[in-house]
Parts: sequence; C-alpha cells; structure tokens
Amino acid sequence: MRKRLGMIALAALTGCTLSMSREEHVERIIPTPEIAVPVEEPFFAKGDWPEKNWWEQYGLKELNGLIDMALNQNPTIQSVKTRIDYAKSQAVIARSKYMPLIYFNASDQWQYISENGLYRALNPNIGLSNSQIDFSLSFFYEFDFWGKYHNLYHAELSRERMAIAETAQAELIATTSLAISYFALRTNLLRKKLYVELADVRKKYFELQTKMLENSLYSKLEPLLSEEELFQAEQLVYNIEQEIAVNTHIVNILAGQGPDAPLLLDEPLLPLPDRLAVPSTISLELLSRRPDLMVQIWRLDALALEVGAAKANFWPDVNVTGLLGFQSGSWSNLFEWISKTIGATPGLSLPVYTAGAIQANIDAKKALFYEGVYQYNELILQSFNQVADLLSIGRAVYGEKEKQSKIVTNAKARYGLTLSRRTSGLDNSLQAYRFQEELIQKRLEDVQLLFQQYLVSLSLTRALGGGFCCAGGG
Repeated sequence: MRKRLGMIALAALTGCTLSMSREEHVERIIPTPEIAVPVEEPFFAKGDWPEKNWWEQYGLKELNGLIDMALNQNPTIQSVKTRIDYAKSQAVIARSKYMPLIYFNASDQWQYISENGLYRALNPNIGLSNSQIDFSLSFFYEFDFWGKYHNLYHAELSRERMAIAETAQAELIATTSLAISYFALRTNLLRKKLYVELADVRKKYFELQTKMLENSLYSKLEPLLSEEELFQAEQLVYNIEQEIAVNTHIVNILAGQGPDAPLLLDEPLLPLPDRLAVPSTISLELLSRRPDLMVQIWRLDALALEVGAAKANFWPDVNVTGLLGFQSGSWSNLFEWISKTIGATPGLSLPVYTAGAIQANIDAKKALFYEGVYQYNELILQSFNQVADLLSIGRAVYGEKEKQSKIVTNAKARYGLTLSRRTSGLDNSLQAYRFQEELIQKRLEDVQLLFQQYLVSLSLTRALGGGFCCAGGG
C-alpha cells in the first residue's frame, strides 16, 4: 500500500495508457519517504510551501528586479524555454499520424510514344505525342484500432509537460543561484566594512606601541607582532574585495547582463525571522512540487506510452487510400464531368515473420522505462536527503546565530565598559583597542552566520520545488 501511495502521482499520469498495467508501473518504484518536521522545536515554525514569487519574502526591491531580469534575459533559461516550443511541434506531428491526410496533386506530363512500342501496337490510333493532365485530391487514413498513434501522440504531450517542468527547474536553479550570490555579495560588503575597521584599529594599536617603544616603554617584539597583525588585516581587505568582484560578476551574469554592469545596492538587509518556516509534513506532496521530479514522472509516462505503441506493431495495419480529381489529355476538357477520376484502395498489412524485431523493440522500450524508474528512485532518495540535510543544517545555523547575537551583545557591552574605564583612568587605550578588535571579530562571525541563514533558506526553497506547484506546473 505504501508503494502505491508513493506513486499516486505517477499512476494518475499513466492511467490513460493500456500498454502497461498499474502493477508494471509501480513494481520497481521504491516507497516514498516521509519527513516529519518537529515544528515545536525552537528554530522551526509551521509554514507553507514556497510561493511562485518566493524571492519577494525577503522584502528587497533590488533582488526582485534582478530576478525579474534573469527570468527574461538569462540565456540558459531562454534556451531551455525553446524546448517547450519544440515539444509542442512534435505533439502536432504525432497527432497528424492518426488523422486523415489529404493532399492536392497537379501534373502535366508530356510524352512521345514510340511507334514500335507496346502502346502504339495495341492502339495505332494513339498519337505519337501525348499529354496527361492530372488534377486530384489524394486521401490517406490509417485506422488506429490498436492505439499506436494515440499512444505516440500522448507520449509527445507528456514530453511537452516534461519540457515545461525542465524550464521550471532551470528557472529555479538560476534564480536561487542568483539570490545566493546576491546575499553573498551583500554580506561580503558588510564584512569589508568590518575588515577596514579592523585594519584601522590595528593601525592605531601599532602606532601607539611604536610611540611607547620610542619612549623605551616597550621592547621591539610587541610592535613587530602588531605590525604583522596589521598586514594580515590589510590582506583580508584585499581578499574580500576580490570576493566582492567575483560575486558581482556572478550576479550580473545570472541576471543576463555584462559582468561589470553597475549594481545599485543601497537597501538595508532586513533581518530574517528567528525561526525557519517549513511545511509540517514532507512526503507525497514533494513529488508534484519539485520540477526535477515531475520531469522524471512525465518522462516515465512518455516511455510507458511508447511501450504501448511498440506492442501495436503485432496487430494488422488497416488503411485506406483514395483519389478524387480530373484527368485529361488536354486543358480544354480537363474539368468536364466525363474527365473525372475516382479511386479507393483499402489495405491491410499483418506481420507474419519479423525475425523478432517487434518483440525486441518492445523489450528495448521497456528497458528505457525501467532505466527511468531507477533514475526516478535515485532522485527521490536524493530529494528527501537534501531536505533532511537542510533541516539539520538549518537547526544548527539558526541555533548558532541566536547564540552569536548574544555574544556580540556581550562584546559590545564589554567594549563600552572598557571605554568608560579608560575615561576614568582605570584602563589604557591598548586594552580598549583589543576589546574593540574582539568586538569586530564577533561581528564578522555574526555576518557569516547571517549569510548561512540566507543560504539555508534559499537552499530549502530550491529543495521544496520553489513554488512550481503553485505556478500551475504540478
């Protein structure tokens, strides 16, 4: 029962085909896993599945504009979208196979007949030079008694749905990657300010120690160590500038514009909620909400239908060919009633001996179907593993961020107390600089955890399908 429940979406899709039984569809499908999210834990909250425009939840007009630009300009997305048009055309071609086909034919054939030839010998009154003018409509129809072309047509319809899901998957990967790069850029800009501040503090610390060395209050060792720490801080500034440049290039490329296009980044980052909102139960519903899973489901549906089309080759091919038109030896009487020509040719073809080709074709189609089943099984396991991993990572990151915020608060209080003590003559400036540097380090760790929160949130959005079902794809 769990196996059938696990494939309820696939069984619904393949219910129209008579080529493979429901048992054959699901016999090699693994049971669908289930993840129960403990929403009573302090870092999880019961929430809905991602919406179609999931990026709007972050409240950043800059991000919204970049993603809108990516959806309209990203070359990868535009390339994948063309597969939908291709699949639609293929469906039209497949549908034409079980529809009546009518063609118009016109010809004007001139021929010189040999005086010693057969035609002249049988009818010596025929002229040596003759014309044969033919205007006609030809008709062909193959009766689809065994559902061959019906199955092939619906297989192409499944591939059209598959192309739609592939496009949604490409959009999801591109937009989430852009959002991750955007938040990496924004948090790196915050880190750069802190690194510049750190370098400034270490410079002041080094200068103060140098003065104390000049007054014989310090040995050479302490200023040398301080200068080394200053150089390290300046290295961090150069390094973060490189990361910012790379982040900018990635954001621009994913948005479909040149790598050095200017970005206006002046909106403040809004704090994320203290709890990660996730659906309370993640099981069957994930199948229809992840476009990559739907790609596999529609692919299996198409392959199953092709098995049915291959089986139809065992049965007779029944067709009829017709002809209606005018035929004459001269243009002057071509359209007279006595020049009419009408014909009909029913046909039947039954395979008697094909050296095993028909059965081999069926076996080949089934092999492709079962290969797709195993790929689907693997993707199911990977999908649920991604969600489970992200929930574990999210629990840890949100917990660390909560504690880090308290650590930063304590560091601020300690630095403020040191400034007061320095004013009162109880502490010196060297000690105040050390506490200020410690505060900066704690804030850097806090910013890094902020990015990790964004990363978990966006990765979970991708793992849950990014609003594909809500967009009408499921």
